[in-house]
Amino acid sequence: MSRSITISTEVFAAIWAERREGEETEDAILRRVFACLKAHNEEEAAPVPDESGGVYDTRNNVHFSEGFEIFRTYKRKEYRAIARNGSWVRQDTGDQFPTLNKLNRSITPGRESVWSGVWRYITEDGSN
Repeated sequence: MSRSITISTEVFAAIWAERREGEETEDAILRRVFACLKAHNEEEAAPVPDESGGVYDTRNNVHFSEGFEIFRTYKRKEYRAIARNGSWVRQDTGDQFPTLNKLNRSITPGRESVWSGVWRYITEDGSN
């Protein structure tokens, strides 16, 4: 069972500053920090395809439809990925990633908030 809490941006940043390799959620970070055991019925939170395809981000409760394309520029090179069957697929390599964070780490080392606008998309009206 999960619960929602309201925290400040400063506390949110402090939680993520404590992140270690393999910790993809605030819950995972705080379980380690507070030495909480993983619940028996808890599964790894990884996006899974639903009947409509695309990618479902469980952490942020958002669904990216099948074929949804995103892009970013890193060191003057543009990277693109498409939501396909539960994974983000890099267009330059064909590699698949279950989360936006893992996709991003395949391009740039270190911690970076993927929700801060580094990844962009083009809307149906052509704006981004």
